[in-house]
Amino acid sequence: MSTSTLPRLRPVRVTLFVRVNPATDAVERLGDLAARARRLEDRDAVAEVEVGTWTTVRPALEALSDSESSVSATVEAFQAWADHAGYSLAPAFARCETCSLLSPGSSTELRVPVASLAVYEDEELRWVAPCADDERSYSVEDCLTALEDGVIEPASERKPTLQYHETDVLAEPSDPPK
Repeated sequence: MSTSTLPRLRPVRVTLFVRVNPATDAVERLGDLAARARRLEDRDAVAEVEVGTWTTVRPALEALSDSESSVSATVEAFQAWADHAGYSLAPAFARCETCSLLSPGSSTELRVPVASLAVYEDEELRWVAPCADDERSYSVEDCLTALEDGVIEPASERKPTLQYHETDVLAEPSDPPK
């Protein structure tokens, strides 16, 4: 994979997703991530930064909604990017079967990480964090550092060595809704 350096001819847009109900100890860290992402706009490193919230969903119920935005559709786009680019989104993004205490059967639940970052060049998805390749994982912090350095996609051959984040609380899938 090759690295791409800013400034680009096409606009770069960054979307930071934060979980609606994170653990109390993650709130300050999420605020720091949002502030760091917004500083990219101030430095003209990124044309637009958006911060949105999301939560664990049941895709079957989400499909009933008339709303255009969808966690399921967003994660499907992220997964398509990962499959095409040779990355994995697991374990940060997870699908699991949940059972109901009120009725028989189960339904699929899509769990999302506490924080995720998507980088778009024009409208093309170029990077999703957290993700992993065969050698290491890339956290949201790693992605922000790369963007600050002018790199808009993960690449194993980058000079800075990225640490493997085995137990990053922000990369853990969300708990089921209560």
